[in-house]
Amino acid sequence: MPVRKQAVDLAGGPRKVGSRIRRAPPPPPEKKLSAAEVREREAWVMGIGILAVAMALMVVVLAAARWAGWSPSDYAISLDL
Repeated sequence: MPVRKQAVDLAGGPRKVGSRIRRAPPPPPEKKLSAAEVREREAWVMGIGILAVAMALMVVVLAAARWAGWSPSDYAISLDL
């Protein structure tokens, strides 16, 4: 004869206490940017992007020149004032 497990009474008994994990409050909503602030941010991003591309291109050109045997140190610059 198999032994039967006891049934669990989910409706009765003491009330279950909820989780005590404290959660951080939701972040405050972001403020709306004015058109001038958006244009200024876009100008900064565009300037940084142009500068980054120019520097990367300069590194590639100098690396190719070095590979070809040319170096800026081959030339002496003198200023006669």
